[in-house]
Amino acid sequence: MKTFAFALLLLAGAAQAALKPGDSAPDFRATAALAGKTVDVQLQTALAKGPVVVYFYPAAFTGGCNLQAHAFAENLPRFTAAGATIIGVSGDGIERLREFSADPETCAGRLTVASDADGRIAKGFDIQLSETPAGRKTTKGQDITHARAERTSFVVGRDGRVVATVGGLAPEANVDAALKAVQALAPAPTRTSAIPGVVAAGTPIVVLGDGFKGTEGPLALPDGSLVFTETQDARITRIAPDGQLSTHLRDTNGANGLGLNAAGEIVAVQVNDTRVGTLGAKAATLASGWGGKAFGRPNDLVVARDGSVYFTDSGRNANQPAPVGEVAPPAVYRVKPGLLERLAADITRPNGIQLSPDEKTLYVANTAGEHVLAYEIRADGSLGPRRDFARLAGWRIDAPNGPSSGADGLAVDAQGRLYVASSAGIEVFDAKGQALGVISLPKQPQNLAFAGPDKHQLFVVGRGAAWRIDTLAQGFTGRAK
Repeated sequence: MKTFAFALLLLAGAAQAALKPGDSAPDFRATAALAGKTVDVQLQTALAKGPVVVYFYPAAFTGGCNLQAHAFAENLPRFTAAGATIIGVSGDGIERLREFSADPETCAGRLTVASDADGRIAKGFDIQLSETPAGRKTTKGQDITHARAERTSFVVGRDGRVVATVGGLAPEANVDAALKAVQALAPAPTRTSAIPGVVAAGTPIVVLGDGFKGTEGPLALPDGSLVFTETQDARITRIAPDGQLSTHLRDTNGANGLGLNAAGEIVAVQVNDTRVGTLGAKAATLASGWGGKAFGRPNDLVVARDGSVYFTDSGRNANQPAPVGEVAPPAVYRVKPGLLERLAADITRPNGIQLSPDEKTLYVANTAGEHVLAYEIRADGSLGPRRDFARLAGWRIDAPNGPSSGADGLAVDAQGRLYVASSAGIEVFDAKGQALGVISLPKQPQNLAFAGPDKHQLFVVGRGAAWRIDTLAQGFTGRAK
């Protein structure tokens, strides 16, 4: 009843003829576009996966429609996290929609938009159509000759009935209202077990988004937001304090792990043209190889207080194109302007990397090993002997791709506890390597970082998803990561 009342409230601003909450939504098939390609969509097929947002808009490449498409595209992972699919509908022809669906300023290759050139779908939803005034053009100078649908979004439940009708709102407000209606249908969140001093029993594991492309590298920014990489999409995504998603940076050269230097620049390990360096307007390369050989796959990094960047190269993987020439073997490095040092080359698959709060210990996750490794950092910057710091509950001798713990990203809190993303979840250890407990997640995590107000929130990414967990523990505040 709560959701239904909410929907009726939204209807007050919509076209009065539009389908109302409780009405059956008509099934439809349509030719659509996604990321510049032609696809077919059907409402019933989409409903088999969960709720569907069917949103009607006047025309592609017009001011308000561009804003609405962009808002839907940027926040699509939030809809996906609630189990929903989005289908945009307009009277545009499929050729224009292919362009619209791929444009980074509108659908950004994420949003599916269907062609309703004859207005059949709009009429099925009782959407009012109006003729476009003669001479009206798109923001790209194209003529608009089709009828325009009134801007209205319908949230359709899995039973095929309308749950919410959203109209009479500005483009971005329309998206926000549709999202709230979808989230009201989402299942209850997973909750944590207690780990004393770390997390209280029953703390919600909040899904911030799902369906990202290659989630990695979470990093707290000074403004209270968090950014992480979508490595496969060469994009850095920002999560605002209120949960809103936006693109922070495009064309990142496949940035993976992230850090922040003293100048406030993002430092990234990059896996396309393999290198380590800063991103943005003043992008600069710190290192691109060792011993005359290119890096295999720089994986993660941490920036020390003196500006040194400690990073891992875990070696090539199946997602990368074949290298040109021989590549450097997996290793751990330290780099600062003008100096690159190889610190360790005896780890099968070095992955996550982290410093203790006092920066006297370097931790390295060996994905192919049973333990998180630790090294003393000597006064001259060299490393002491490798030691097994903590045995991982995620270790499996019979893992699908060979023995593995799934050990990936690392984080530390103010008390020196170490948090490890592994096959088991988030494994937490005290400063002496004693296991304190595991935070189980819906999917296997890949990386994590403390952020939010006073760093009392743990943000975790993995397998295309992003989560937030409120913690009793406070993340270490002496570094961004």
